[in-house]
Formats: sequence, C-alpha cells, structure tokens
Amino acid sequence: MNLKRIYNTRNYIETNYNQIISINALEDISSYSYRNLQRVFYSLFQETIGAYQTRLKVENGHKKLLYSNKQISDIALEVGFADVQSFSKAFKKHFNCPPSAARNQKEFLLNDFHPKKFIACISEPEIVFVPEITAYYSSCKTSYINPEIETLWDSLLENEITEPISDYFGIITDDIIITEKSKCTYEACIVTEAIVKNLPVKKLFGSKYARFLHHGSYETLEGTYQQIFGGWFLRNDFEISHLPVIEQYIKNDSNSNTPADYLTAIYIPLI
Repeated sequence: MNLKRIYNTRNYIETNYNQIISINALEDISSYSYRNLQRVFYSLFQETIGAYQTRLKVENGHKKLLYSNKQISDIALEVGFADVQSFSKAFKKHFNCPPSAARNQKEFLLNDFHPKKFIACISEPEIVFVPEITAYYSSCKTSYINPEIETLWDSLLENEITEPISDYFGIITDDIIITEKSKCTYEACIVTEAIVKNLPVKKLFGSKYARFLHHGSYETLEGTYQQIFGGWFLRNDFEISHLPVIEQYIKNDSNSNTPADYLTAIYIPLI
C-alpha cells in the first residue's frame, strides 16, 4: 500500500470537494484502479469516497452557516450542490435539522460550547495575509486529545530529515461542533528544505487570517479557543472561512525548556 499516494488522493478530494471529481483523476493520483482505491480508502478512513465528499460538502456548508452571513442558496452552490433543495435534503439527513434551523442555533451553539466565562482576557488578533507554503505532513483521527497528537508528532519526527525543520504547524481540519469526534482529523506538518520521500505534501495558508497568540502549555489551548469563538467572534463582524484552523508552534519542546514557555500562533481563516 502506497500511503503517500492515498493521502495525496484524500488531499485532492478535500481541495476539490465541491467539484465533480472524475474517476480518472483519482486513479491517476493514487495509481490504483478505482475499485481498489475504494477498498483501501475505506480501510484507512472508514468512509467511502462518495460518503467522504458528501460529508465535506454538508459540513463545510454548516461552517458557512455558522461563521458567515451568506444566503443559504449561495452556500448550497458554493459547497457543490445543484440547488438549495438538494443541499437542504442532504443537510437534514446528516444533521437532523434543516439549514435554517442550524443557522438560528448559531449563538446557542457557540455560547454553549465556548462558555462566556472564558472571554475576558483574550487579546485582539492581528489580521494578516499569509502566503501559501508547502509542508510535509502526517495525519491521525483524533478528537484533539493531546496524547494522540503527541504520538503522531513522535511518529512524524522519526522520519529521516536531513535538513533543519524551519516551522512546525498543526492543521485543525474539523470543527468539533460540527464533525463527529470519531471522524475528526489532525495533521502534523513540518517545513524543511529536505526531501522526505515517505511523507505526502500539502499547501498551507494562501489566505487572510486572524492571528491569535497562546502562551503556555498545549493543555490550556482549549481555553484560548473558547475565548476566540465564544467571545471574540460573537463580539465582532468578521466572517470565518470554511478553511481549517492552523496552529504554528513557534516555541515548543525543540526550543523551550518547559511547557510554560511555549508560544503557539492560532490562525483563524477569514473571508
């Protein structure tokens, strides 16, 4: 099994989730017949390719409902449905409620999941455009629990990397308000001039972000996210993109003595 090609295939589906993806394109990227690709894809990710693409459509639609002010009809087309009726049908089947109800629950969901008791001390973010970069990565299914993420990083850094690593990033692929915990994905990414043959690559950034800084241990990251989504976002008029949140580990265990000294930049994608 060529895992690098399978991850490249999944990355292609993620990037083009709202487009019609041809069987030929998937076979070319994966070097598998479509039948064998389906079998391998399901064994790794516990979803068929079709189910995965449909989930990306409705979940990205849900993100746009919560974090933007776009019309539901426009969102339906943006995420790849032919019309609002087909979007509403798929959305209701997945989330057990129509898109309009999900949008009306916006403040309830964010306040319930990100309690207001955390909103007092967050600093205003820096609004920045970050140029696109290329990174090597590895991924795991996780509900963003630190031990699983630490294991992934340990495995990633066991690869032979002949040049220094210039940056460490974590991709928070899913929103745990929207995606089932069993399907959430975290991606550990490194930037280096070395050629790492065993790892797939992907593009990061290339958009506008609100950049927050988190000081201290990763164990307290959840509190900073609660401040961002339960406080800053609801107090402001910014619209958040469906793209994933990116963490940059500026000070980490490779260049700091204790977790109290860690510094993490959190990039929230903006429209």
